Amino acid sequence: MAVSGPRIHNERDADLTDLSVKIRGMRCPAALAVVTALVAWTTATERVRVHASVPHTHPQQLVLEVRVFSGHEEVTRQTRITIHKAGERSDALPHPTTQGDGAVELLVPAGIYDLQAIHERDGRVLNIRWANRLVVMPYPDEGGRHLEVINFRSGYGALQLRSDDAELPDVAIYEASKREKPAGTALASGRYVLFVVPAGLYDVQVRKGPKVTWMSGVEVPLDRTRLSIVK
Repeated sequence: MAVSGPRIHNERDADLTDLSVKIRGMRCPAALAVVTALVAWTTATERVRVHASVPHTHPQQLVLEVRVFSGHEEVTRQTRITIHKAGERSDALPHPTTQGDGAVELLVPAGIYDLQAIHERDGRVLNIRWANRLVVMPYPDEGGRHLEVINFRSGYGALQLRSDDAELPDVAIYEASKREKPAGTALASGRYVLFVVPAGLYDVQVRKGPKVTWMSGVEVPLDRTRLSIVK
């Protein structure tokens, strides 16, 4: 029974096989020099082909919005914010811009970031806070914008609520299973409603005309901002 030789994958391998037959009769030093040069040339050629076939892509640019609080009180206008790529605190990103409503915004590539917030008043530094490893990614329900809330007081989180249509949601927040008294004040912007409350579980009341519905057991995470879409 005949035994087949090694499988030839492409024309280049066929050429190399033919050439190896031709140099069998050459002296060892000459044969080694030819083979070494040929392998180096073919390897370099393949590297060029691989690099040329892989397109160079850039991370998607997103609007990172930052708001800063001391407990329930917003202090964004009195706070200097510096944004760094996670773990690279020696090099800060360009200084963010302050919008008319006081929010701070910066166009950044998708990635993970560290933020430093310095609360100042009358030339005095009142507080410094780092928010580490904040994930900014192109989530479909964020529409190219990502909100992060920093709080100088411990124990707080934030809940961002957006409607699934163009309208600003009419919402109220209560402690879970305690719906007698609202647990926080709704802070409305042009795109969403924000609650800054102690971390924990809450029930959210949603009004659309005469219809009232509830989102029960919504978790507000510690030192993080949660986005929920109101149906």
